[in-house]
Amino acid sequence: MAEIRAKQAAVKALTDAAEIDAATQELQALERELALSLNSEAVERLVAQRSVIVPSAGEQKELKRFSISKYIREASAQKLTGFEAEMNQEGLNEFAGSGLLSQRGFVLPSMLLRSFDVNNVTTATEGAEFAHVTKMSYLEGLRNALVCAALGAVYIDGLQGNVSIVKGGSATAAWYAEGEAASDTKLAFSTATMTPKRLQIIAGYTHDLLHQSSLAVDQIIMNELTRAHASALDAAAFNGTGSNGQPYGILNASGVNSVVMGTNGGVLTRDKLIDLESEVAIDNALFGALAYVTNAKVAGKMKKTETVQGYPDWLLENGMANGYKVAVTNSIPANLTKGSSSGVCSAMVFGNFNELLIGQWGGLDMIIDPFTSKGKAIIEVSAAAYHDILVRRPEAFAIVKDLTTA
Repeated sequence: MAEIRAKQAAVKALTDAAEIDAATQELQALERELALSLNSEAVERLVAQRSVIVPSAGEQKELKRFSISKYIREASAQKLTGFEAEMNQEGLNEFAGSGLLSQRGFVLPSMLLRSFDVNNVTTATEGAEFAHVTKMSYLEGLRNALVCAALGAVYIDGLQGNVSIVKGGSATAAWYAEGEAASDTKLAFSTATMTPKRLQIIAGYTHDLLHQSSLAVDQIIMNELTRAHASALDAAAFNGTGSNGQPYGILNASGVNSVVMGTNGGVLTRDKLIDLESEVAIDNALFGALAYVTNAKVAGKMKKTETVQGYPDWLLENGMANGYKVAVTNSIPANLTKGSSSGVCSAMVFGNFNELLIGQWGGLDMIIDPFTSKGKAIIEVSAAAYHDILVRRPEAFAIVKDLTTA
């Protein structure tokens, strides 16, 4: 800011057109740098403070009236009524505020996806004191089901519009003699933008099921959507290609460290585990929520592979490898190719999962289709969630993509 004020004063004192133009460009560059810096601080505060928003006591009392099965049943007939109609309007308003449009006009707002109790009976004289109470916690269930979120990825919901994340820039320190003037060091900023990308979730429910009044039916529907949502989001977080509407996952993100097994791949060894860790450590990023992630094939091979040949000490024991937690998910591919090892290679990720950001815009955009499978009396439900994934510091991760298990 001091540099900007000084440059503004200098521009006013100039008379040569070329000098004014050059100084003005420098001033604009300084102003952009300041804006990026302020944006960086704002985003860091958002990431640090963002958490699951739990509805107030009054809101929870109202939300107990909502039934997902009634919502789907009525939406299939294009005639939402009562509280379900009110919540649909809330969802549409939230989508509009997020810069999104509903495909068919049926939207579950994010407040319904957060944790709250449900009993569908709110009046004591109608049996509220005896009603079974259950949890409809879509976002909580989603986080719990996400491997990457369990490892420490930062999940940010309630986003609006495109979100610019400032990356890069490292402050430096130097020693100075007494009385020697310290020089200014400008930070080199770059930005990455998170934009909403549509993730479609498809499920089907029979008319008989949707006409049941059991609270367990609502829970079945929520659990079904949550599992499909989490599976697809995890797959993108690890292996998103950046094309066909997908975000970039860790395995395909630019700037991530890489370790190679061999010309035709190879079986994982302790040395290669250390190499993965070393790649992150060399970039001064060996801190935070550090963990390994791989698939079931590699995990099984690690349990059979001795750390040192001849000793009963295995690469993977009690969920740990070389002092770090190992998560196992088949979202990590096992069909990669390296040399003559065609379609049989697997991947592994190591790094600080606090540097993985998962954003969500709005709630769920619902398409309720009673026609396609009408012969089977099935209503198809397609729920669109809007996400993006950003590897904020690629150097905090190291990957290997040519592991063999034969």
